[in-house]
Amino acid sequence: MLSGWLLDPAGNGGARGMIMPRSSSDVWGTEPGLCPAPVLFILLLWLFWVMNETCVIVPAAGSGVRMGGPVPKQFLELAGRPILAHTLSGLSRLAFVSMIVLVVGEGYEARMRELVGQWRCGQESGLPEVFFAAGGKERSDSVCNALEMLPGECEWVMIHDGVRPFASAGLMEAVWEGARATGACVAAVAATDTVKLARDGIVRQTLARDEVWLVQTPQVFDKRIVTAAYKRAVLEGWAGTDDASFVERMGVAVSIVQGERTNIKVTSPQDLRWAEWYLGAMASGRGSCG
Repeated sequence: MLSGWLLDPAGNGGARGMIMPRSSSDVWGTEPGLCPAPVLFILLLWLFWVMNETCVIVPAAGSGVRMGGPVPKQFLELAGRPILAHTLSGLSRLAFVSMIVLVVGEGYEARMRELVGQWRCGQESGLPEVFFAAGGKERSDSVCNALEMLPGECEWVMIHDGVRPFASAGLMEAVWEGARATGACVAAVAATDTVKLARDGIVRQTLARDEVWLVQTPQVFDKRIVTAAYKRAVLEGWAGTDDASFVERMGVAVSIVQGERTNIKVTSPQDLRWAEWYLGAMASGRGSCG
């Protein structure tokens, strides 16, 4: 009878990400001699999905200083659409995502609402709900604001940079599965260059390359862990460069999933030019995500 069920990503007849029956007979079993055990199993599976909602936080409050222009990078156009719109499209295709919280910089609230409204036009039905959180002085303050908005039923938190538009669905699902197994998981790629620690223009140490990983997003965490980690960091005035570093300070082991070289963070004019080329290559069949 499990074959009579499907994952309903559009939320038809129920919440997004819930497993729904095709008909009432699939629940109660009209076939002669149906054992109640499969029904119990399916109901437990349904409850598992309902009680394990995943919410996404998208930090998008940056000022874009490294891009060097007057417009924050998340609003810059890439192939005729804002970079952030590409990122939202990728996230919205994940069936396990129940809501998205965008962190918005002060003064850009109206522009962000306009961007989201335009992004929704022409999209498929059943998109996750999008909410807005105020950006803070530091990135940690921004993420804390977003964490406070998450509903009680949210158990898993995915944090993904608003200007990483090329993360594949396969990568995001792999990180999500990794976190569900370990409590905390990140995407990362192995270093290919030799990495050295330097201070005052002098090399102090050469690191073992096979132990160096370049961390990306998405990063997924048990909500209780990441919330406690951020609250502690804010109280202590500590600022990290990625979300996993906050969790590591709590003594929590963070697992790694192999990332993608194409999953770049668009932060400079050179990145933007490469992203334009990459989209063109994919459109012509010469490139592929992942």
